[in-house]
This record gives sequence, structure tokens and C-alpha cells, in this order.
Amino acid sequence: MAWTFHETILQILRNLNQAAERRSEVEGLELLELERSMARFWTVEMKEQGVQAALTVLLENRLVEEESAPVYAWDRQRVVGDRFRITPEGKAYLFRQIDEKDRIR
Repeated sequence: MAWTFHETILQILRNLNQAAERRSEVEGLELLELERSMARFWTVEMKEQGVQAALTVLLENRLVEEESAPVYAWDRQRVVGDRFRITPEGKAYLFRQIDEKDRIR
């Protein structure tokens, strides 16, 4: 169970990192956007882990931050509300985990 939770956390960080790399005018993903992007991920699809619980852990560990100031996003053509974005610490953790995962043991 801990392994599947960790995989969910890493996938959320990957998705938020991809959103940050797009360099849109409004950084981050709203919860609904994040849940949609995670819908086909195996831990979520099989009802193993929820996005909300993983986000809570990421927020508590400051790997993700929440921004709640509503702002109009031209690329989305709507006002974007509460959204989550990866922090520098979250990016470092993600890259460290990817590096460790790819090592031959």
C-alpha cells in the first residue's frame, strides 16, 4: 500500500512539473484538472489511492504549494481559482526519485 501511495505522489509531481514546464501565464493545475490528468493512472483507476490524500501529504511536506488568488488565464479562456504547483523542493524530490528508480541495483 505504501508503494502505491508513493507512485501516486510521484505521478502528481510529474503532472505538476509538466504543467510548470509549459510556461503558461497562470502556473499550476486546479484540483479538477489534476484529477482528470490522473484519471487513467493505474493507482487511481484501480481505486488504490486518491489524488486528494496524496495532495495533502505533498502540501504538508512543502513539495507542492496551493495558490488561491483567482486570476484570468487567457490560454484557458476562464478564471482559474485554487490551483496547485510544484515547489523547487518538489522538483528536486521528483528528479531524485527518478534518478534512483533508473539505477541498476
